[in-house]
Amino acid sequence: MGSIQSTALTALGLVALAGVSIVATDAEAADMPEAAIATNTDSGLSNSTVVDLNDLTANPSNYEFFTFRPNLEKLILSGAADTEHISILWYTIPDGSVGLHYHSMTESVYAIAGTQTDAKGVYPTGSLYFNPPGSGHEVSDSTGFFLLAYASPPDFASTDLIEAYTPVNINTAEPDFETIYPFEEVQAGISTYEIPLDPEGGMSSQFIQSTSSESYEYTGNYLLVLKGSCNIDGTTFVEDMLVVATTIEAQPYNVSAVEGSACLALGLSF
Repeated sequence: MGSIQSTALTALGLVALAGVSIVATDAEAADMPEAAIATNTDSGLSNSTVVDLNDLTANPSNYEFFTFRPNLEKLILSGAADTEHISILWYTIPDGSVGLHYHSMTESVYAIAGTQTDAKGVYPTGSLYFNPPGSGHEVSDSTGFFLLAYASPPDFASTDLIEAYTPVNINTAEPDFETIYPFEEVQAGISTYEIPLDPEGGMSSQFIQSTSSESYEYTGNYLLVLKGSCNIDGTTFVEDMLVVATTIEAQPYNVSAVEGSACLALGLSF
């Protein structure tokens, strides 16, 4: 669908999304709206795509979604459809659905804007849930946009392998979210919460809180800014900005708070 609109962070930046690469000059960069951006520097950002999720939900036709299932579009951000990957799902109707399928490895879903429903519950905007290896579900009554990470793609043929399971479910929109979970200080001004996932599931994830200008090194496949302003490899990103490694190889990112601000980010790694 359509062309990709981009903004360069530097005078000469590499812009990439959905297999498209653009080198922007000063003049071009000045006219580009914020959508997907990546810098050409010696950092994790040099191998990353950056997506403004507010722009994506407002202007989905500017991004190269493809039809994954009826009334369900998908945008691959890294990896490939038949391997572990990170993508955006877009249910284009209020009662979108996906048939019963099996997950041999961990699946992660973050509700960007909208609501997803399966037999385990209803996941509103801001919800983050993980289905463990051996799980499976049928999605119904769903609409909106969702950030998806698969350690292995869904299997629609092996539903007989689905076992009893309980998803790990965290609602980041709850006002007391940051006090409910046992964040641990890892260095001055920086605390993390490691989400308890099955170590055999091929995926790890953590929340990063920072009030410090000192960097915390996170190695992973994506970082999503949930609150405040985060400095990632020297560049400031605000709420709802997503940094995604362009390959399934985890990248090193230096994360800190912008001076005078607090930062809360979600990291995920294969």
